[in-house]
Amino acid sequence: AKVLSLLVWISAALSALSTLGVNVRAVLTFSGVGGVVLGLAGREMIANFIGGVTIYLSQPFSVGDWIHSERRQDGTSSLDGWVEQIGWYYTKVNTWDKRPMYVPNSSFYTMVIINASRMSNRRILQTLKLRMSDSAKVPAIVSEIKELLLAHEQLDPRQHRLVFFREIGPYSLDVWLSCFTKSVFLTDYLATQQELLVAIERILDK
Repeated sequence: AKVLSLLVWISAALSALSTLGVNVRAVLTFSGVGGVVLGLAGREMIANFIGGVTIYLSQPFSVGDWIHSERRQDGTSSLDGWVEQIGWYYTKVNTWDKRPMYVPNSSFYTMVIINASRMSNRRILQTLKLRMSDSAKVPAIVSEIKELLLAHEQLDPRQHRLVFFREIGPYSLDVWLSCFTKSVFLTDYLATQQELLVAIERILDK
């Protein structure tokens, strides 16, 4: 009965439009296109809603986490910031330049997300380029840097602390260094890295 009543109302409305000189065929055509548009919009809303539910259940990140997408070849990322709000349809991310980014939840299906807030350590990775004429001094330099890494209190002893003469480049002798800080906070990491670089510069200067 409700469907029949609705059809009667639609017929009456179309008749009234025809009486007023409105092209009913054009209205019906437009309504069909509008229906398709609404259908696509509804499908997008459902996808975003399912994405929100997936985030809620799997919790790849939470409010306050620093997340970024996989880096491009130029080193940039399409997403890089702190999660401020996780909604049912979109996630609000506050970027480094303090511009809010609203990411549809369905986008996370195809995006590789790195949750930097859940890292256990921060890595210090350096390549020291020494002069070709100092090849005889490389073993002593590597040995002193190794002692420096082993003695530094802000480096995590559970992780590797490596330094090796790794490559003869076209214009330099490359010494490779890799270690991890105990703290994951950016200021602590930068301070530790700075201390190491200053100490290494003294070794090289000597």
